[in-house]
Amino acid sequence: MLQLFIPFTKKGKQTLYALVDCNNFYVSCERVFNPSINDKPVVVLSNNDGCIIARSNEAKALGIPMGAPLHLWKDLIKQNRVIVYSSNYTLYGDMSSRVMNSFYHFTPDVEVYSIDEAFLGLNGFNKSNIYQKMIFMKKKIYQWTGIPVSVGIGPTKTLAKLANRIAKKYVNEGVYNLQDTNQVTQVLNDLELEKIWGISKGWANRLKKIGINNALQLQKANPNHIKQHISVVGKRIVYELRGISALDLEQVHSKKSITVSRSFGEMVTDLKSLKEALSNHIFRAAEKLRLQRGLCGSLCVFINTNKFKKTESQYSNSGVINFDEPINNTPDLIQGGFRILEKIYRLGFSYKKIGVTLLDLKIKTVEINLDKTSSFYKSEDYTVQGSLFNKNKKDNILSNKRMIMLDYINNKMGSKTLFYGSQGLLKSKIKKNKWNMKSHFKSKSYTTNWDQLLIVK
Repeated sequence: MLQLFIPFTKKGKQTLYALVDCNNFYVSCERVFNPSINDKPVVVLSNNDGCIIARSNEAKALGIPMGAPLHLWKDLIKQNRVIVYSSNYTLYGDMSSRVMNSFYHFTPDVEVYSIDEAFLGLNGFNKSNIYQKMIFMKKKIYQWTGIPVSVGIGPTKTLAKLANRIAKKYVNEGVYNLQDTNQVTQVLNDLELEKIWGISKGWANRLKKIGINNALQLQKANPNHIKQHISVVGKRIVYELRGISALDLEQVHSKKSITVSRSFGEMVTDLKSLKEALSNHIFRAAEKLRLQRGLCGSLCVFINTNKFKKTESQYSNSGVINFDEPINNTPDLIQGGFRILEKIYRLGFSYKKIGVTLLDLKIKTVEINLDKTSSFYKSEDYTVQGSLFNKNKKDNILSNKRMIMLDYINNKMGSKTLFYGSQGLLKSKIKKNKWNMKSHFKSKSYTTNWDQLLIVK
């Protein structure tokens, strides 16, 4: 039986960090379910198959740049038999969740930084064998998920981020330990300011004007002096480069707003199609809201035409609705969104995009959990004050139970196993709604759709 190492984590500030980054993540996800494309040039496209947003190492070697418009590189892609995929965010999101959850087998201190990156707190680990432990973790993550990762180790998050960059580009094992002071000095001396995590090009230019031209010079600078020229963030970076932790792990992310929007695969003119697209966006936004145990106080809907088509009439507008009480109920949010859309919609325009933003977010004080042993769900409470005139508390509780069951089933059985009629019905597997994005090269939903499960013969 596999014995995992879960160290005792001391209370207080972390003194050792790891930054784990998935290698060419979108491409790696596609390769998990199609090993035949291993060692071949592969690219993944943005929404509506517009630009290249992920490349395999083989594609990078061909000189294909990040963000390149597909139509400008079609000849090279064809000549070199580059394999092209449309973005499959459902697959990538699910694979990301599997990778991130695997980290908890090794440490309880995890900050999910992005879809393919996470910081790990390594308090309690023996520093003398930390390299071997991270090699072990890297192998296990690949065994469990099929996703290759690189690991950077350092006494601060900034140095761990830098170590990961070295691990990814220059170290065969994919793990680099940046704890030795002499190592740090050498690495920083060769590092451009723009390559430091948190330093923008604008900040780098300001620093160069005061005689700071590389990372080592920034490390040795007066922190308060740096604060005066850029910001308090710059002061923290100086401490981080010195090996003094100034950035804690952020294990709970509560967003101030949630936005979901997509450009249409075809231009849309009718209100019905716009409502279907809006329903789908609100459905997704509400899922994200409930995932962070949140409630929203107001909702914004926006629409616009294609500003790049100068020959066509242009129109854009938005509207906001405020709720009497903060909510996270999908049907109520959809109804509110429809009221806004009906006000801002104008006949005679061809629309390219619609989106929704949830605003004025609040957090529940007590998480609602499924009770598998007794009655349906446990009780709930909120940090926000309800309306004195609310006479439908029981209805609200029942509605919240429905939302949790909705999320539970969709998480268990696959995205949109349950959905609302207002989101529209797809009559054909081939013909899509006009508002759907272009995705001519999309792979299957191998992990979230029963009908598309991978069958090994």
